Amino acid sequence: MTTIVNLTRAELRKLVLARSFLIALVASAGLAVTIVITNALAAGKNGAPALATTAGADSLLKGGVIALVAMLVLGILASGGEYRHKTIIPAMLITPRRGALVAAKVIAIAIVGAILSSVTFGVGLATAVAELSSHGIGSLPSATVSMLVGTVIVGILFGVIGVALGYITRSTVAATVGSVAWVLFVEQIILRTAAPQQVKWLVSGTAQALTSPLAHGLLTPATATAVLSGYALVLLAAAARLILHRDAA
Repeated sequence: MTTIVNLTRAELRKLVLARSFLIALVASAGLAVTIVITNALAAGKNGAPALATTAGADSLLKGGVIALVAMLVLGILASGGEYRHKTIIPAMLITPRRGALVAAKVIAIAIVGAILSSVTFGVGLATAVAELSSHGIGSLPSATVSMLVGTVIVGILFGVIGVALGYITRSTVAATVGSVAWVLFVEQIILRTAAPQQVKWLVSGTAQALTSPLAHGLLTPATATAVLSGYALVLLAAAARLILHRDAA
């Protein structure tokens, strides 16, 4: 247990002090503000719901995709970057128990995911409150708490998925390009056309269910959490098996 704690602290220091984390945090917060302002300006125009409606108010906080993308990339950089920068070999020499090293990486990325997604949502929420107040609306969106919880869950699980993909591919470029291609091309274009009823069970569908709980035709947040957790665990198990049985180099 002491080994895991010490390794987790070391991983947290590496993650938080890395320039990539600061860039992701600033970019996520900035995009959250941009999304709120953009949706507020578009409210009530060209068929978009007005801010005074439930759908209009909720649309201001649909920024969970920001945390999703940011944590996916950070997770990939955290693990795949070890191979890119050749730090994986000394890390495994210092800690022969490879399982402990992976566990520490996952715990650290989960903590960072909770922090980044909470900050991103919080900044977006503060901007949304200001926008609603400027329009004379004093109440928060009805699904605010659900969206906050869902955003944090998505941030954590996509961070874990990123770590797994980085370990599996041992390449930050391959993992990033592959994951983006899967979500945007395979899921959103091919599978959405070929099997539209099954999209809600895919990675993007579960993420949408958690960050947009009032949308129709999606899984319940509890089911979406279970399914997305299953994807993360399967990928992590595959990554752990590869790490334990192949050369570090």
